[in-house]
Amino acid sequence: MHNRAYSQNVPTKTIYFLAGPKDHGAPGRHETKLDLLVLQHCIDSIANVKGVKIITKFLYKRSALDIEDLKGVDALIIESSAESSSALRTHPIFPPSNGNTKTYDKATLDYLAQVDSLHKHGMGIMVLHWAISTSNQKASQYYMDWFGQARLEGYTHNPAGNWVVTPMESGKKHPIMRGVGAFTYKDEIFSRLLVNAGDPYRTDLLSGLAEKTNQGVVDEPFAIASAYEKKGARGILWGGMDYHSAFLNENYLRFVLNAIVWTTGIDVPAGGVKTAAKQLQLPPSTGPNEPIK
Repeated sequence: MHNRAYSQNVPTKTIYFLAGPKDHGAPGRHETKLDLLVLQHCIDSIANVKGVKIITKFLYKRSALDIEDLKGVDALIIESSAESSSALRTHPIFPPSNGNTKTYDKATLDYLAQVDSLHKHGMGIMVLHWAISTSNQKASQYYMDWFGQARLEGYTHNPAGNWVVTPMESGKKHPIMRGVGAFTYKDEIFSRLLVNAGDPYRTDLLSGLAEKTNQGVVDEPFAIASAYEKKGARGILWGGMDYHSAFLNENYLRFVLNAIVWTTGIDVPAGGVKTAAKQLQLPPSTGPNEPIK
Protein backbone atom coordinates (compact mmCIF):
# COMPACT_ATOMS: atom_id res chain seq x y z
CA MET A 1 0.00 0.00 0.00
CA HIS A 2 1.23 3.47 -0.85
CA ASN A 3 0.72 6.76 0.94
CA ARG A 4 1.11 10.27 -0.37
CA ALA A 5 0.59 12.79 2.43
CA TYR A 6 1.06 16.51 2.17
CA SER A 7 0.12 17.49 5.72
CA GLN A 8 -1.64 16.09 8.71
CA ASN A 9 -5.43 16.15 9.04
CA VAL A 10 -6.10 16.25 5.30
CA PRO A 11 -8.84 14.20 3.59
CA THR A 12 -7.86 10.68 2.54
CA LYS A 13 -8.82 9.03 -0.76
CA THR A 14 -8.15 5.35 -1.53
CA ILE A 15 -7.76 4.12 -5.11
CA TYR A 16 -7.87 0.34 -5.71
CA PHE A 17 -6.32 -0.93 -8.95
CA LEU A 18 -7.72 -4.35 -9.92
CA ALA A 19 -6.13 -6.24 -12.83
CA GLY A 20 -7.58 -9.39 -14.34
CA PRO A 21 -5.27 -12.07 -15.76
CA LYS A 22 -3.47 -11.44 -19.03
CA ASP A 23 -5.03 -14.26 -21.03
CA HIS A 24 -4.29 -13.18 -24.61
CA GLY A 25 -2.28 -10.74 -26.69
CA ALA A 26 1.34 -10.44 -27.69
CA PRO A 27 3.84 -8.80 -25.33
CA GLY A 28 3.02 -5.10 -25.08
CA ARG A 29 -0.70 -5.66 -25.65
CA HIS A 30 -3.46 -6.33 -23.11
CA GLU A 31 -0.91 -5.88 -20.32
CA THR A 32 -3.53 -5.65 -17.59
CA LYS A 33 -1.13 -5.95 -14.68
CA LEU A 34 1.64 -3.78 -16.12
CA ASP A 35 -0.81 -1.09 -17.27
CA LEU A 36 -2.32 -0.69 -13.82
CA LEU A 37 1.04 -0.84 -12.04
CA VAL A 38 2.21 2.03 -14.25
CA LEU A 39 -0.94 4.01 -13.47
CA GLN A 40 -0.54 3.29 -9.77
CA HIS A 41 3.05 4.49 -9.95
CA CYS A 42 1.93 7.67 -11.76
CA ILE A 43 -0.74 8.39 -9.14
CA ASP A 44 1.76 7.73 -6.32
CA SER A 45 4.07 10.23 -8.02
CA ILE A 46 1.51 13.00 -8.60
CA ALA A 47 3.20 16.40 -8.54
CA ASN A 48 0.32 18.87 -8.48
CA VAL A 49 -2.63 17.50 -6.47
CA LYS A 50 -2.71 19.25 -3.12
CA GLY A 51 -4.83 19.10 0.02
CA VAL A 52 -5.56 15.37 -0.10
CA LYS A 53 -3.79 12.21 1.02
CA ILE A 54 -3.94 9.52 -1.67
CA ILE A 55 -3.61 5.85 -0.80
CA THR A 56 -3.31 3.29 -3.59
CA LYS A 57 -3.75 -0.48 -3.54
CA PHE A 58 -3.17 -3.07 -6.26
CA LEU A 59 -4.41 -6.64 -6.72
CA TYR A 60 -3.86 -9.06 -9.59
CA LYS A 61 -6.38 -11.84 -10.34
CA ARG A 62 -9.05 -11.00 -7.78
CA SER A 63 -11.23 -14.12 -7.60
CA ALA A 64 -13.38 -13.99 -4.47
CA LEU A 65 -16.87 -12.54 -4.04
CA ASP A 66 -15.45 -10.50 -1.20
CA ILE A 67 -17.15 -7.22 -0.42
CA GLU A 68 -14.91 -6.48 2.58
CA ASP A 69 -11.85 -5.54 0.53
CA LEU A 70 -13.93 -2.95 -1.36
CA LYS A 71 -15.18 -1.16 1.72
CA GLY A 72 -13.55 2.18 2.43
CA VAL A 73 -12.39 2.47 -1.19
CA ASP A 74 -13.08 5.71 -3.08
CA ALA A 75 -12.46 4.36 -6.59
CA LEU A 76 -12.04 1.03 -8.36
CA ILE A 77 -9.84 1.08 -11.47
CA ILE A 78 -10.43 -2.15 -13.40
CA GLU A 79 -8.68 -3.62 -16.44
CA SER A 80 -9.38 -7.19 -17.50
CA SER A 81 -10.83 -9.43 -20.16
CA ALA A 82 -14.61 -9.64 -20.60
CA GLU A 83 -16.60 -11.30 -17.84
CA SER A 84 -17.73 -13.97 -20.33
CA SER A 85 -14.38 -14.58 -22.05
CA SER A 86 -13.47 -17.62 -19.95
CA ALA A 87 -15.00 -20.27 -17.72
CA LEU A 88 -12.48 -19.06 -15.16
CA ARG A 89 -12.67 -15.73 -13.31
CA THR A 90 -11.33 -12.92 -15.51
CA HIS A 91 -13.22 -9.83 -14.33
CA PRO A 92 -12.41 -8.49 -10.83
CA ILE A 93 -16.06 -7.67 -10.09
CA PHE A 94 -18.19 -10.12 -12.09
CA PRO A 95 -17.74 -13.91 -11.91
CA PRO A 96 -18.18 -16.11 -15.01
CA SER A 97 -21.78 -16.62 -16.09
CA ASN A 98 -21.17 -20.33 -16.71
CA GLY A 99 -23.73 -20.44 -19.50
CA ASN A 100 -26.42 -18.38 -17.76
CA THR A 101 -26.49 -15.05 -19.59
CA LYS A 102 -29.61 -13.71 -17.83
CA THR A 103 -28.63 -13.50 -14.17
CA TYR A 104 -26.39 -14.91 -11.41
CA ASP A 105 -26.92 -17.15 -8.41
CA LYS A 106 -28.22 -15.64 -5.16
CA ALA A 107 -24.80 -15.29 -3.51
CA THR A 108 -23.49 -13.36 -6.50
CA LEU A 109 -26.60 -11.18 -6.70
CA ASP A 110 -26.30 -10.33 -3.00
CA TYR A 111 -22.63 -9.44 -3.46
CA LEU A 112 -23.34 -7.30 -6.55
CA ALA A 113 -26.09 -5.47 -4.68
CA GLN A 114 -23.50 -4.52 -2.07
CA VAL A 115 -21.06 -3.33 -4.76
CA ASP A 116 -23.89 -1.27 -6.22
CA SER A 117 -24.64 0.21 -2.80
CA LEU A 118 -20.98 1.21 -2.33
CA HIS A 119 -21.04 2.88 -5.72
CA LYS A 120 -24.24 4.77 -4.99
CA HIS A 121 -22.66 5.99 -1.76
CA GLY A 122 -19.72 7.48 -3.63
CA MET A 123 -17.29 4.73 -4.67
CA GLY A 124 -16.27 5.64 -8.22
CA ILE A 125 -15.75 2.90 -10.80
CA MET A 126 -13.56 3.10 -13.91
CA VAL A 127 -13.50 0.14 -16.31
CA LEU A 128 -10.86 -0.21 -19.02
CA HIS A 129 -10.50 -1.96 -22.37
CA TRP A 130 -12.11 -5.41 -22.81
CA ALA A 131 -13.53 -5.28 -19.28
CA ILE A 132 -16.25 -3.02 -20.68
CA SER A 133 -17.72 -6.07 -22.44
CA THR A 134 -20.55 -7.85 -20.61
CA SER A 135 -22.68 -10.73 -21.88
CA ASN A 136 -24.60 -11.46 -18.70
CA GLN A 137 -27.74 -9.30 -18.76
CA LYS A 138 -27.48 -8.50 -15.04
CA ALA A 139 -23.92 -7.26 -15.48
CA SER A 140 -25.00 -5.17 -18.47
CA GLN A 141 -27.82 -3.65 -16.40
CA TYR A 142 -25.30 -2.61 -13.74
CA TYR A 143 -23.11 -1.05 -16.42
CA MET A 144 -26.02 0.94 -17.81
CA ASP A 145 -26.75 2.19 -14.30
CA TRP A 146 -23.13 2.94 -13.37
CA PHE A 147 -21.92 4.33 -16.70
CA GLY A 148 -25.00 5.11 -18.80
CA GLN A 149 -23.70 2.77 -21.49
CA ALA A 150 -22.86 -0.85 -22.16
CA ARG A 151 -21.64 -3.16 -24.89
CA LEU A 152 -24.25 -4.40 -27.37
CA GLU A 153 -23.58 -7.61 -29.28
CA GLY A 154 -23.43 -6.98 -33.03
CA TYR A 155 -23.24 -3.20 -32.59
CA THR A 156 -20.23 -2.44 -30.41
CA HIS A 157 -16.95 -2.95 -32.22
CA ASN A 158 -13.24 -2.78 -31.42
CA PRO A 159 -11.14 -1.40 -34.32
CA ALA A 160 -7.37 -1.54 -33.88
CA GLY A 161 -5.34 1.05 -35.75
CA ASN A 162 -3.93 4.56 -35.65
CA TRP A 163 -6.57 6.82 -34.12
CA VAL A 164 -6.93 10.59 -34.40
CA VAL A 165 -8.57 11.59 -31.12
CA THR A 166 -10.19 14.99 -30.62
CA PRO A 167 -11.78 16.63 -27.56
CA MET A 168 -15.53 17.03 -28.10
CA GLU A 169 -17.25 20.36 -27.65
CA SER A 170 -19.68 18.76 -25.19
CA GLY A 171 -16.84 17.83 -22.84
CA LYS A 172 -14.35 20.68 -23.16
CA LYS A 173 -15.37 22.16 -19.80
CA HIS A 174 -15.34 18.82 -17.99
CA PRO A 175 -12.53 18.48 -15.37
CA ILE A 176 -11.19 15.34 -17.07
CA MET A 177 -10.34 17.38 -20.15
CA ARG A 178 -8.08 19.86 -18.33
CA GLY A 179 -4.78 19.98 -20.17
CA VAL A 180 -5.86 17.36 -22.73
CA GLY A 181 -5.45 18.26 -26.40
CA ALA A 182 -5.95 16.31 -29.61
CA PHE A 183 -3.63 13.35 -30.08
CA THR A 184 -2.83 10.55 -32.51
CA TYR A 185 -1.85 7.12 -31.26
CA LYS A 186 -2.21 3.39 -31.86
CA ASP A 187 -4.90 1.52 -29.95
CA GLU A 188 -7.70 -0.99 -30.10
CA ILE A 189 -10.74 0.87 -28.82
CA PHE A 190 -13.94 -0.86 -27.79
CA SER A 191 -16.42 1.73 -28.96
CA ARG A 192 -19.90 2.42 -30.32
CA LEU A 193 -21.60 1.47 -27.07
CA LEU A 194 -25.31 1.31 -26.33
CA VAL A 195 -26.34 4.57 -24.63
CA ASN A 196 -29.50 6.27 -23.49
CA ALA A 197 -30.01 9.15 -25.90
CA GLY A 198 -30.04 12.52 -24.16
CA ASP A 199 -28.94 11.08 -20.82
CA PRO A 200 -28.34 14.17 -18.62
CA TYR A 201 -25.78 12.33 -16.48
CA ARG A 202 -23.41 11.45 -19.37
CA THR A 203 -20.80 13.83 -20.77
CA ASP A 204 -19.12 12.79 -24.02
CA LEU A 205 -15.43 13.69 -23.90
CA LEU A 206 -13.50 12.38 -26.91
CA SER A 207 -14.28 11.47 -30.51
CA GLY A 208 -12.13 9.34 -32.77
CA LEU A 209 -11.37 8.70 -36.43
CA ALA A 210 -9.10 6.09 -37.99
CA GLU A 211 -8.21 5.87 -41.69
CA LYS A 212 -7.13 2.25 -41.47
CA THR A 213 -7.99 -0.40 -38.88
CA ASN A 214 -8.41 -4.16 -38.81
CA GLN A 215 -12.16 -3.47 -39.13
CA GLY A 216 -11.99 -0.98 -41.98
CA VAL A 217 -12.17 2.80 -42.00
CA VAL A 218 -13.64 4.75 -39.08
CA ASP A 219 -14.60 7.89 -40.99
CA GLU A 220 -17.54 9.17 -38.97
CA PRO A 221 -16.52 10.72 -35.65
CA PHE A 222 -18.42 9.50 -32.62
CA ALA A 223 -17.86 9.52 -28.87
CA ILE A 224 -15.21 7.01 -27.80
CA ALA A 225 -14.97 8.21 -24.18
CA SER A 226 -17.57 9.57 -21.75
CA ALA A 227 -17.90 10.43 -18.07
CA TYR A 228 -20.97 9.61 -15.99
CA GLU A 229 -22.05 11.30 -12.76
CA LYS A 230 -25.36 10.49 -11.14
CA LYS A 231 -26.27 11.76 -7.67
CA GLY A 232 -22.63 11.88 -6.62
CA ALA A 233 -21.69 8.47 -8.05
CA ARG A 234 -19.03 8.70 -10.76
CA GLY A 235 -18.25 6.13 -13.43
CA ILE A 236 -16.20 5.79 -16.61
CA LEU A 237 -16.06 3.11 -19.30
CA TRP A 238 -12.95 3.62 -21.43
CA GLY A 239 -12.57 1.05 -24.20
CA GLY A 240 -8.98 1.92 -25.09
CA MET A 241 -5.75 0.85 -23.34
CA ASP A 242 -4.66 -2.08 -25.47
CA TYR A 243 -1.09 -1.06 -26.36
CA HIS A 244 1.06 -0.48 -23.30
CA SER A 245 3.30 1.94 -25.23
CA ALA A 246 0.37 4.39 -25.47
CA PHE A 247 1.42 5.74 -22.06
CA LEU A 248 4.28 7.50 -23.86
CA ASN A 249 1.69 9.82 -25.43
CA GLU A 250 1.43 12.80 -23.09
CA ASN A 251 -2.19 13.73 -23.88
CA TYR A 252 -3.36 10.13 -23.62
CA LEU A 253 -1.66 9.62 -20.27
CA ARG A 254 -3.02 12.91 -18.92
CA PHE A 255 -6.54 11.95 -20.01
CA VAL A 256 -6.32 8.63 -18.16
CA LEU A 257 -4.79 10.13 -15.01
CA ASN A 258 -7.34 12.97 -14.97
CA ALA A 259 -10.09 10.36 -15.31
CA ILE A 260 -8.76 8.35 -12.37
CA VAL A 261 -8.52 11.44 -10.17
CA TRP A 262 -12.01 12.61 -11.15
CA THR A 263 -13.52 9.14 -10.60
CA THR A 264 -12.00 9.16 -7.11
CA GLY A 265 -13.72 12.42 -6.24
CA ILE A 266 -10.56 14.53 -6.26
CA ASP A 267 -10.52 17.91 -7.99
CA VAL A 268 -8.52 17.72 -11.22
CA PRO A 269 -5.91 20.52 -11.12
CA ALA A 270 -5.80 23.26 -13.73
CA GLY A 271 -3.78 22.02 -16.69
CA GLY A 272 -4.44 18.42 -15.72
CA VAL A 273 -2.62 15.90 -13.55
CA LYS A 274 1.16 16.00 -13.66
CA THR A 275 3.27 13.10 -12.46
CA ALA A 276 6.97 12.71 -11.75
CA ALA A 277 6.84 9.00 -12.66
CA LYS A 278 8.84 7.47 -15.48
CA GLN A 279 5.80 5.79 -16.97
CA LEU A 280 7.37 2.72 -18.58
CA GLN A 281 10.20 2.15 -16.13
CA LEU A 282 8.69 0.35 -13.19
CA PRO A 283 10.56 -0.35 -9.98
CA PRO A 284 10.80 -4.12 -9.39
CA SER A 285 7.88 -5.84 -7.68
CA THR A 286 8.49 -8.61 -5.16
CA GLY A 287 5.36 -10.58 -5.94
CA PRO A 288 2.24 -10.80 -8.14
CA ASN A 289 0.09 -8.80 -5.71
CA GLU A 290 2.82 -6.55 -4.35
CA PRO A 291 2.40 -2.81 -4.98
CA ILE A 292 5.32 -0.91 -6.46
CA LYS A 293 7.77 0.38 -3.87
